[in-house]
Amino acid sequence: MHRRLSYALAAPLVLAVGLALTGCDNRAAQEASVPLEGLLVQGRVVTTTPAVNGCEAARLTARESDSTVSLTLRIRSIYRSGQKCSMIMGRRRISTTLREPVGDRSVVDATTHETVRPQG
Repeated sequence: MHRRLSYALAAPLVLAVGLALTGCDNRAAQEASVPLEGLLVQGRVVTTTPAVNGCEAARLTARESDSTVSLTLRIRSIYRSGQKCSMIMGRRRISTTLREPVGDRSVVDATTHETVRPQG
């Protein structure tokens, strides 16, 4: 059992090392919507802290209605041919400003379609 667990923990490390050795070439021109993590709301400003690597940029967008704030987090490759970049993941603060404070409106993750309970 202990040996199976160590193999399971080693798999992501092997994948990360493989990606680091090959560089970001295989990630060029990619963009994906990802689930929100650790959402913080302060007045009209909504912030999240996604995990991204040195070849990626994140963008948080909001669509507002009278009853809902729908948030989309997109991560895209910013790799340029010949560029060296770190494949080590790190957290970055990404924010967007709403037209109006959240108030009584529901906050929804547009990627998972789940209601999110923001902090703050």
